[in-house]
Amino acid sequence: MWRKSFPILLVGILTLPLCDAVADESQSPLERSKPLAQEFMKTLMKELSVAISQGGPAGAIEVCKEVSAQVENDFREKHEDILRVRRITLKTRNPELHTPTEEQRKWLEGMEQNWKEKPSPEPDVIESATMTTVLFPIAIQKSLCLMCHGDPETFSSELKESLAVHYPKDKATGYEMGDFRGALTIEWKKANE
Repeated sequence: MWRKSFPILLVGILTLPLCDAVADESQSPLERSKPLAQEFMKTLMKELSVAISQGGPAGAIEVCKEVSAQVENDFREKHEDILRVRRITLKTRNPELHTPTEEQRKWLEGMEQNWKEKPSPEPDVIESATMTTVLFPIAIQKSLCLMCHGDPETFSSELKESLAVHYPKDKATGYEMGDFRGALTIEWKKANE
């Protein structure tokens, strides 16, 4: 029996108080992002948990590819002052959608390097000339995560085949419990000054 939860849990987001995800423009991008990140992960987890419960890891791969991109796109369209909402990582499963910008890559590298000494679930902010990016760290927190992101030698042949078909450039394996996985990012348009 598959547990109904998304394989990658967003550290810290799920402990935020529930609220309507309405961006208050008087708040900082970080404060505006917290309820939006929670809403995003709740929506994504709901969709993916259904796929996992119905088809297990192998069956969920195709659904995951479609649902993840659709949730990211739908969420961005709901909030006109957001450029993008997406998950980024140094080891992408879907490089077309989740490859970080150069600034984000540097942030990920620094976070990964420091993670073993001091795991940091605290969100962070990157400012650039055109946008403000709020990053919420993601870590491997459940053994369920390792079903699709752990040691490939432990994957079923069906899962390996599904990954090869849907994610031929997959690099998102080899993780262990507690490892830093990446970040959920909310990229805000900068107001004209």
